Amino acid sequence: MIERDLVLKKLKTTYASFNDVWFYSPNSDRDNWNGRYEKCGSYIRPMFRNAFFDLKLLSVNPLGLTHLSVGIYVIKDESSVIYVGLTKENIVQRFDAHVSKLTAVNKWHHPKRWRKYAEDRLINRPNNFENLNEFEIGFFDFADFQELLVGDSIKDQVEDMEALVYFGLCETNPKERFLNTEASVGTRAKREKWKLFY
Repeated sequence: MIERDLVLKKLKTTYASFNDVWFYSPNSDRDNWNGRYEKCGSYIRPMFRNAFFDLKLLSVNPLGLTHLSVGIYVIKDESSVIYVGLTKENIVQRFDAHVSKLTAVNKWHHPKRWRKYAEDRLINRPNNFENLNEFEIGFFDFADFQELLVGDSIKDQVEDMEALVYFGLCETNPKERFLNTEASVGTRAKREKWKLFY
């Protein structure tokens, strides 16, 4: 039997500034974003404004993240956690997508909750919208949680871990602020298991 207090204790982590984990450089000749989106095939993306960025994972960072990291990362702003994500050796691709959504770059698909969050950022930070200095990142290493997880493969176990972390952080953060939809976390069985656990 897994103890709830033990799991919640494991969910206490150190957060690091986004800029201490990632080298992020937006191009300086981009136009200001007008807060609008457009449909691009089956995707919804911000209006094109010649915006792009360089993003590199710093080889030395406070979280010890590498290109091969496996586990669950979280992104938080000044108020609370806003996103729980899973990485299986694809952390750069994941953050490339997140940065494009947070800074309204016409790249990837921008889901509804991310769009609303970016629109609010634009209103609240009009002169600092292109920067990411209000964000911090936390990371939960798969190896530290493996004994609590079930599944026939690492993929299954990491999905189990994603639900564990998501519902655990919902205990201490306003759920309505998360950019995840509950349905996008783990599998249905894993969601039901950890929701009941907490």
